Amino acid sequence: MRVVFAQKAVIIHDNKVLLVQKDDNDPHQPLRWEIPGGRMAPDETLDEHIKREVREEVGLEVAPGRPLAMWSWVLGTKPDVPTAVAVARQCRVLTEDRTISFDQHDESDHIGNWAWVDLAEVAGYDLIPDLRQPVLEALSLVGPVSGRSDG
Repeated sequence: MRVVFAQKAVIIHDNKVLLVQKDDNDPHQPLRWEIPGGRMAPDETLDEHIKREVREEVGLEVAPGRPLAMWSWVLGTKPDVPTAVAVARQCRVLTEDRTISFDQHDESDHIGNWAWVDLAEVAGYDLIPDLRQPVLEALSLVGPVSGRSDG
């Protein structure tokens, strides 16, 4: 079995978490929401990795913090596809300016939109299914999350 490692950033400001939405061209999860992050590149440290992913996806500089959740999923349905193992980490934005920028955005990330979402409203978003439970659990560790649902 081949395994790839990914990290996702739980970025909270003023009781809101940053979510990103896949664009309609995403081959796996079109128009679904998630938190910023992605797969680790060779020769990166854990902190370098999460900083790079957030910078590339939303243009923010962050200070990585503690792990909040861990999960895995299979990357597709074809034979010999890798399994992804992911960790959600609490991250703090390092600047007062929280303006989102797609200047360093990689088209393969398929990010089409973003939103600062009230913690109590996250469960109402169409989150990527494999990510839903870990994200809601991670958010419960850093703030109140109500209105949980499976859909």
